[in-house]
Amino acid sequence: MFFDKPRLYLQIHFFKKTQMKKIILFSALIFIAAAPTFAQNNGAIHLSKGQKYVVENKITTNSSSEVQGQQMESNADITTVFNINVDDVKDNNYNMTNSIAGIKMNMTMAGQNVTFDSDKKEDMDGQMGTNIKGYINKPNPVTMDASGKIIIDDKKDSLKDSASTQTAMLLKQLGDPEAQGYGATFAFVAIPQNAKAGTTWQDSTSKDGVTRVTNYTIKEIKDNIATLSISGTETRDTKMQMNGMDINTKTNGKFTGEETVDKNTGVILQNNSTMDASGNVSAMGQDFPTTVKATLQTTVKPM
Repeated sequence: MFFDKPRLYLQIHFFKKTQMKKIILFSALIFIAAAPTFAQNNGAIHLSKGQKYVVENKITTNSSSEVQGQQMESNADITTVFNINVDDVKDNNYNMTNSIAGIKMNMTMAGQNVTFDSDKKEDMDGQMGTNIKGYINKPNPVTMDASGKIIIDDKKDSLKDSASTQTAMLLKQLGDPEAQGYGATFAFVAIPQNAKAGTTWQDSTSKDGVTRVTNYTIKEIKDNIATLSISGTETRDTKMQMNGMDINTKTNGKFTGEETVDKNTGVILQNNSTMDASGNVSAMGQDFPTTVKATLQTTVKPM
């Protein structure tokens, strides 16, 4: 049988290059996936039964990775919309039913463009839509205490069951929806009691290899709307699998931003922040030095 070595070499090279592109794309999202945080102070969130909110969270990234001596650029614009319903207030906890209402993606990597809009039937009928249908508009029970901490029981994580699909992996890398309370951590923050301009506090969380420290300072309070200055650091030492291949990520990042919050309720009206991160992504026996610049914009509106 004739053995075409040049063709085999090209096929292997193409496969490796394709895998590298996927790795770089996911690594960019890993760098900026928001870790859940909650206010560790004497403040509390005040919501009422029956309240509903729409949360729109937009992430824009520009990443650069060195692959075999060449720079590979990738860009991504991803918008996720959540619906939040406060069903009941009991034992100082908020019982909610929240859902992912929509996802829009526009990603460019190595000259290739990928777009997706869950509001478009043709996209939902495609490969990515087929994988994501089970997550859109699916009601998820969420329990959050008055400090803003999401209380998670030992039930099975539905995304882990299907983590072999690239869509499920993408959702996980954007931040575990369950740990984020399907939008709740983007929507609420507890302001300390008797807060005034100049009040400061700090949150620190560490879970699954991600350590995040967030510093808050109240810049001003006007008509019960508090303007907060935010800054912090995040380090990651994580491992994930893609198609049976281990991907290790070690990064350090810094972020700054500003958000406006209803002081009386703890509802975050708007958040704008930027992040710079750098580090190494290791896969296929290689290290890929990577840098990422990201902007995050979040708005919360009552339904």
